[in-house]
Amino acid sequence: APVKEVQSFSYLGSDISSTERDILIRIAKAWSALNNLRPIWKSSLPDNLKRNFFRAIVESILLYGSSAWTLTKKLENKLDGTYTRMLRAVLNKSWKQHPTKEQLYGKIPAMSTIIRERRTRFAGHCFRNKEELASELILWKPAHGFTHAGRPRLTYTDQLARNVGLRVEDLKNAMGDRNFWRERVELVRVTHPTW
Repeated sequence: APVKEVQSFSYLGSDISSTERDILIRIAKAWSALNNLRPIWKSSLPDNLKRNFFRAIVESILLYGSSAWTLTKKLENKLDGTYTRMLRAVLNKSWKQHPTKEQLYGKIPAMSTIIRERRTRFAGHCFRNKEELASELILWKPAHGFTHAGRPRLTYTDQLARNVGLRVEDLKNAMGDRNFWRERVELVRVTHPTW
């Protein structure tokens, strides 16, 4: 039977056609998991232990597939805001108490920084694994279609280059050198604000 053409589809739990739609799905699933763990959040466990539970369970649900996301500033803000609200729920802090980011996050970096770091690490790993199809696709840029008026949208490779402070043309050589790329991954967290 011929393959049917569709506008969107889900693969391994991720919406492949739209980063924005996939993020909305991930946020809903993460909130569901967070709400199911309410007895833990309401307990007298230390805040660091609650954060560790949160990161192991809820954050991993939220970030599933995030290595392939291309984020706009609006989506980054949405994720960072959601993460902050989730941490407030985990630590039983009302927004009326005006908790500082340091009180909420502890040593956890901002969600957008975590995603940048994951994206950078994932891209280098895929590029160096020449036996996988992803190796050829990681630096792919669409060369067809039409552009809309205004500033062009950033592609995955544009965001990757911006994250590591290189030009798109230099990514191939940089990712080929594992040690150099590892240094770039470490710089992602340093060069982007924590929260």
